[in-house]
Parts: sequence; C-alpha cells; structure tokens
Amino acid sequence: MNLTARPLYQEKQRFTKWWMWLIILLPLEIALNAFYLHFSLGISLRNKPLTDGGIIAFLLFGIAFAYFFRINELRTTLTEEGIRVHFYPYTSQNVSWGEVEHCEVIPYDFVGGWGVRLWTQYGTVYNVQGGKGLYVQLKNKKKFLVGTQKPEELQLLVQQLQHSALDVVAE
Repeated sequence: MNLTARPLYQEKQRFTKWWMWLIILLPLEIALNAFYLHFSLGISLRNKPLTDGGIIAFLLFGIAFAYFFRINELRTTLTEEGIRVHFYPYTSQNVSWGEVEHCEVIPYDFVGGWGVRLWTQYGTVYNVQGGKGLYVQLKNKKKFLVGTQKPEELQLLVQQLQHSALDVVAE
C-alpha cells in the first residue's frame, strides 16, 4: 500500500475524558507535592520518609506516566488504495482494498477498556473512546475494528468506495 496516497478520510483521536486525566495526573500531583514538601520545605513524609532518590524517582514516574498517555494517538486513514491504522506508539496496520472482504461502520459493545485489544469477537480492536467503529473482515478471515468519532462520515465514504469498486468490477 502506498503510504503517500491522497487521504480520502483521516481521523485522529486522543484520550480526552476529563475523569481519565484526573486518574492519570493523580500520581504526578502526589509526586509533585512530596517533592515540594521534602525539597522546598524540608518536611519529611510520615514516619518512614522516602529517600531523596525515591522522591525523585516517584516524580519522574509521575511525569513519564502522564507523558505516556499524552502521546497516545489513534490515526485512521482511508485512501483509494486501502486502510491505514496507526495507534501511536504501539502498532500500525496497512490493508489494501484488495485484501478486504467486508467493511462497515457498526455499533459495538466493548467492555475491554481502551487501547489495543487482542482476540475479541471483532478481532483486534483499536479504541480510544465511544461505541462505534469501522469493522473490517479480510479475505484471509482476519478481522479488526477501529473506533471512530465520525461514524456517519466514515460510513458514507465506505459506501462510496464499495460502489466505485463494484463499478470497476462491472467494467
């Protein structure tokens, strides 16, 4: 698949739920408070204080944890040549239309959490939020699902691509 082909559809998704970010930033807040109390005010933490190195390591962990979730991005691109799914920094998948047996936007009931999920009823699931996604079944019987926040736009394009493919076959 030519990765430089002109995109017909692009979608970028990130983790944006406020309550999720509250949970993600909690370790960083605790680490920042511990760092401030210990190094700025000279107050030890409880009866068993952390070492200087322990506090610094805890702070670095909090920063790394928040940064790790911040850089996560699900990118979906459809071109005339195929589908590209890139869940940064984990994985990417490129599929040409010739490999696709069936493709449609479906509502899905997924209780496995967000991220990349393997071995589900939909095959591999790439999901950031929501309950609708592009379900793709390949001719080799593998399947995958990519979550979307633009289901109507994506479904319209998939239908247009399927009709244009039927026109090419008919000629």
